[in-house]
Amino acid sequence: MVVAVSPADLDRLDALVQEQQSAETRWQAGAEQDANLLALRGPELRAARVRIRAERDRLRENGRHRVSRLHALRTELEHRGLLREWDPIPEGAQRAGQTLGGTGPHSGTGLTARLVVNLPEALWTPLQRGIYWTNQPHVQALETWKDVWPTGTAAPPEALTEHTRITTHITTTGHILRTALHHTLHKH
Repeated sequence: MVVAVSPADLDRLDALVQEQQSAETRWQAGAEQDANLLALRGPELRAARVRIRAERDRLRENGRHRVSRLHALRTELEHRGLLREWDPIPEGAQRAGQTLGGTGPHSGTGLTARLVVNLPEALWTPLQRGIYWTNQPHVQALETWKDVWPTGTAAPPEALTEHTRITTHITTTGHILRTALHHTLHKH
C-alpha cells in the first residue's frame, strides 16, 4: 500500500527506523557475545540462537525494538475499534483507495512523499474491512446526495454544507495510516 505523507515525516521515519535497526543490531551482537556463540557447536549453538531470536521477538513485541515503519498501526486500529472480525467486503464493492468521498492521492497540503507499507494480513484485513463497513452508511448518504446534486449542478449552500458534513464522517485508509505514522514519530 502507498500512502501520501509529508517529505519531512518520511525522512523522520526513515531515520527512526535506521536508528532502531542499529540499536537492535547492537543488542543482537551483545546477546551473541554474552551467549558465547563462537564457542558453541551443534545443538547448544542452535538452542542459543533460538533463545536469542525469542528474546529479540519479545523485545520487538513489547516495543523496545520497533524495527517497523508503523508500529503504532495496531494501537490505532484497536483505538478505532477496527481490530476485530468483520464480514467480508461484498464482491464488486469499492476497495481501499476507491472510497467515494476519499481524498485521493493528490490531496492534502504538503503530502508529496510516498510511504510504502506492507501490512501483514492480521492488520490489512481488519483495516480494509473495517473502513468499508464503518464508512458504508456515509458513502450511501454521499451517493444519495450525488444523485440529487450531480456533477455540474449548482447546489445551494445548505446542500454543500450537507455534503461537507457527510464527507467528514468518511475515514480513509490513508488517514488511519498517517495517524499511525504521527504516533510512531511522536511517541517513541
